[in-house]
Amino acid sequence: MHLEPFGDIYGTDPAAVWRRLLDSGEHVAYDDELDLWLIAGHDLARSVLADTRRFSVPALTPMQQLHPRAAKTLTQLDAPPVIADPPLHARTRAALIAVFATTSTRAEQLWADVVRRRAEQLADHLAHQVAATPWPDVDLVELFCSRFPLYVMLDVLGIPADDMSRIAAWADNFTALTCGRLDDDDQISAANGLLALWDFCRDLVVLRAGIHRNWQPHGLIGDLLSYRDGDDHRLTLPETSALVLTLLVAGWESTAAAVGHALEHGLRDRDRWAQLAVDEHYAAVHTEETLRHSPAIDGQLRITTTDVDLDGTLIPAGSRCLVLIGAANHDPRVFDQPATFQPGRARLSQQLGFGAGAHYCVGAALARIEITTALSVLARRLPDLTLAAGYDRRFRPSVSVRQHTALPATIAVRCPVAHGTLPPVAQP
Repeated sequence: MHLEPFGDIYGTDPAAVWRRLLDSGEHVAYDDELDLWLIAGHDLARSVLADTRRFSVPALTPMQQLHPRAAKTLTQLDAPPVIADPPLHARTRAALIAVFATTSTRAEQLWADVVRRRAEQLADHLAHQVAATPWPDVDLVELFCSRFPLYVMLDVLGIPADDMSRIAAWADNFTALTCGRLDDDDQISAANGLLALWDFCRDLVVLRAGIHRNWQPHGLIGDLLSYRDGDDHRLTLPETSALVLTLLVAGWESTAAAVGHALEHGLRDRDRWAQLAVDEHYAAVHTEETLRHSPAIDGQLRITTTDVDLDGTLIPAGSRCLVLIGAANHDPRVFDQPATFQPGRARLSQQLGFGAGAHYCVGAALARIEITTALSVLARRLPDLTLAAGYDRRFRPSVSVRQHTALPATIAVRCPVAHGTLPPVAQP
């Protein structure tokens, strides 16, 4: 069984690859080209994600062999592992749970206004760009999808938006280095960028921790420092810095990808786009179906801690396993007609777009608010927005993150007369 994550098919139609893997009936198989065990079925994927005893979450582990200079640079990255296995994971996750709104109600209370404000600002900017551009279309990835969740995450953390451009450049290196396929020069550049992001997060946390205790830094950085309360047994400063880095990277790129998928599904159907502008419930189920049909993170890496018999196949200890979230979400034994985008479908709560078990995404509630708000705000602000003619879907090469390279859109030309009628013919 082969995945070929950097091939043309996976870069344009990953669902076709998932369907091939599922139809083969071999849901646990070794891919010798990737040196990975592939896990494709829904129930198997859920069980592996929930099994932290036999399937460990690795630290920073690039999929490809690194150039020696890139590998040497990464040895300077002394960020402690915070997304790890018990018991360490339980301690750092407890810190996140204490400060992060993990329920929809609490997330709405804390962040709905911030999210809406940023969405409206960028929607207005996009509308002006669409009106002013001398060419027929604009790129939604560049002008909205990438910027919106990063602005939100900076607001949530309490980091000035002035730092957005360099943070975006640094954070992009993490996914490219760990999940992509880079040449030697790009590997070295990405490693240096990732180290720069770590230095930024560490210096920012140390600076704010050293400010007089009577001044409370705002945002989640301040909340984490308050939770820590100077006690390294609760949370160390390096762990606080590593959590900030993790939230920046995970909270930005995966949500940016998800917003792009949700917009593409909305813009492909004029009735959907119109409904998104007026129906909040539809926006919510549209978002949930996007997470099932087109998960932003469609592969999660695990490493076996012991020999594991999975579905009758023996996986040796120390093996790298790629849990295929996309294939799990397209398993026909769980989801009827999985290739069809069908908001409100049965069993939608079983989708694995945010993972499962102890490592279920802490930011799921915030991400859902961001996606639904983006859909509603853009559909109201730009009711005639549509995908550009000749749009050809393509994703960035990655083993794990499914993100559009571009999402060109334009304004649909309204028919000047009602359908089924013709203007009167002038009499000679």
